[in-house]
Amino acid sequence: MKNNTNTQPINTSAQVAFAELKMNEDLKHSILIVSLVINLVVLTAWVALQVTTLYDAQIAGLLFSR
Repeated sequence: MKNNTNTQPINTSAQVAFAELKMNEDLKHSILIVSLVINLVVLTAWVALQVTTLYDAQIAGLLFSR
C-alpha cells in the first residue's frame, strides 16, 4: 500500500480571497504609514518655522526668488 505524501496545500477560493484581502490591507497600511511620516515631517518643519525666525529669509528666498 502506497501512502500519499503530497505536502502541498490545496488553495481554495476562500484562501485566495483571504490572501488578496490581506494584501490589500497591507497596501493600505503601508500607504497610511508613508502618508503619516510625510505629514509629520511637514508639521515639524512648519512648527520649526513658526518658532524661529532664523530660516525665514532663506526659505522666502527659495520659494519666491525671481
